[in-house]
Amino acid sequence: MLRTAQLWRVFSSHIFTRNLFLNDVRRAVSSSPSTCDAFDVIVVGGGHAGTEACSAAARMGARTLLVTQKRSTIGEMSCNPSFGGIGKGHLIREVDALDGVCARCCDRSGVQYKVLNRRKGPAVWGPRAQIDRTLYKREVQQTLENTPNMTIIEASVEDIMLCCAEEHPRMDGITLSDGRTIGTNSLVITTGTFLRGQINIGMETRPAGRIGDDPAVGLAKSIEKLGFRLGRLKTGTPPRIHRDSIRFERLARHPGDDPPVPFSFLNDRVWLEPDQQLDCFLTQTTSHVNDIVLRNLHCNRHVTEELTGPRYCPSIESKILRFGHKLHQIWLEPEGFDSELIYPNGLSCTLPADEQAKLVRCLEGLEQAVMVRPGYGVEYDFVDPRELFPTLETKRVKGLFLAGQINGTTGYEEAAAQGVLAGANAAAHALSRSPLTVSRTEAYLGVLVDDLTTLGTNEPYRMFTSRAEFRLSLRPDNADLRLTEKGFAMGLVSEERLQRTVSIRQRLAKAVELLCDVKKGSNQWRAAMHLPPAKASVYKSAFEMLAISNDEITTERVCAVEPTVLGWILHDPELCQRLKIEALYSLSIEDQSREVEEVLRNESLRIPDAIDYLSKSLNLSFEEQEKLVKIKPQTIAAASRIQGITPSSIVRLVKYVKQHKLSATAI
Repeated sequence: MLRTAQLWRVFSSHIFTRNLFLNDVRRAVSSSPSTCDAFDVIVVGGGHAGTEACSAAARMGARTLLVTQKRSTIGEMSCNPSFGGIGKGHLIREVDALDGVCARCCDRSGVQYKVLNRRKGPAVWGPRAQIDRTLYKREVQQTLENTPNMTIIEASVEDIMLCCAEEHPRMDGITLSDGRTIGTNSLVITTGTFLRGQINIGMETRPAGRIGDDPAVGLAKSIEKLGFRLGRLKTGTPPRIHRDSIRFERLARHPGDDPPVPFSFLNDRVWLEPDQQLDCFLTQTTSHVNDIVLRNLHCNRHVTEELTGPRYCPSIESKILRFGHKLHQIWLEPEGFDSELIYPNGLSCTLPADEQAKLVRCLEGLEQAVMVRPGYGVEYDFVDPRELFPTLETKRVKGLFLAGQINGTTGYEEAAAQGVLAGANAAAHALSRSPLTVSRTEAYLGVLVDDLTTLGTNEPYRMFTSRAEFRLSLRPDNADLRLTEKGFAMGLVSEERLQRTVSIRQRLAKAVELLCDVKKGSNQWRAAMHLPPAKASVYKSAFEMLAISNDEITTERVCAVEPTVLGWILHDPELCQRLKIEALYSLSIEDQSREVEEVLRNESLRIPDAIDYLSKSLNLSFEEQEKLVKIKPQTIAAASRIQGITPSSIVRLVKYVKQHKLSATAI
């Protein structure tokens, strides 16, 4: 465990550095009280989308300004103290492959690291980390402060300045609330939940983007005046509980992985040892929680109002209303090494504060719990993402880019991924370079952007592995091979990262070639690895042996059979792991591509009116059944455009409809 004194010394050093930097910035800004110099790119908002956007623009050589209401909240983790997870972990790896900030900062500030979904294939593993909020924010701020081409000021943006062009208006600059104007032809807006944000606790409401921070009202009016289609969404956060008031000995303990797996491809290990990680604990609701929620619906404005909240991270009130008297898991997560707060993940609620305190004490192990801060809900404006090009530039205003929750997404990871793309393209626009585009065949980032800009959203969008048609090839382990060289060509990625990626690609190619050349009978391989023989022996290459889904057939054991040819691979643990994964998916990727092609060929296939979406042979989720029954799409293409209907479900639907038509013809 890190000692408090050690942390304090590091933190004190940061404060000294930060103050020196602040003084430099104040001098630069105060030199012109009415007008500041123009910047290539201006980014509004210092959240996860904003930090990635300004860092990306600056890395590309653009003179970049970050405008934030409070410098102290740059990199703030406004809700949960964690990064990654299923689907989301893929996005963090892709952000890192493009030289983004968040993965490296997580590797230097986590309190627990765990890969979720281990029992399933590597394509759907979910790298995840519990984060020390204070340390993460410090790492992000230090990273930005030491980024060349970067300037940061504290201010509120009141208006957007435009130049009139023949076809479309284009960016010219921004006006701050104190009257100053700053010129730019590339603006990235990343306001999160601040766009006309409003906080709700019980029946109490107040204007705010998050607790203690003012909403962005002037900017919302500017966007509205430009004619953008706006919608309204809501989200929420749970109460915080004092650590010492919880009886952890009564709860299920969940430690981190040993060894911890880092997010960043640049890191072979994280900053702390396995035994220094903090534990998470699992509890669950009781019937008393349900009673409190149902009894207080009349004084819970956030739940009863006609706004869409997150389907995939719903409040406890929404869970109880949707799933009746079912009990729900609550994960108790630490907020940091020196924090006294515990975050009850899964207990987001907006009841009156006194009722929240009662609700918390109904959880197992929390009968004497002390609530330090109540949970609350946030309502906010968002822009219909169909107003955007795939570059995240708006269609109405040239040089105006949007990223994060302003586009209808939810989560740090979705915001960070959009931030990298928007920041890179804002810099490309300012520097007259070709834009960065990422297709849904290349990355989860491409899936995210394509879903948003093509289909829009009517609920906070969250990334899942099931949204990606090509998820077998879009894995966490190969994000660098998919994106890093593309990012380098844009000027977005460092030479160091490029060389590391080129090296692993070359080693992989050489190893696969050798593994394919070495061939034996399968029982010869098994005997050499001291495994029981199969019923029949088939002539297989070493690579084909690796493709067998068997934990006992590892790269190390296969290579040890022919040490003269393959022995060099044994000394490269990263290569060994990647080879096993590549082999496992070598045939499945071809099968998945054929399925996707079948869906594309059958987009015009009509769906019978009498189709039974509840049929067990379709194997649809409750959400998919609900949406398909309600919308009644006429064709496969129409069904595929419904948000929440997964590509795999569309494949099953095609087969089901074809089978239904064959049966009808036979009759």
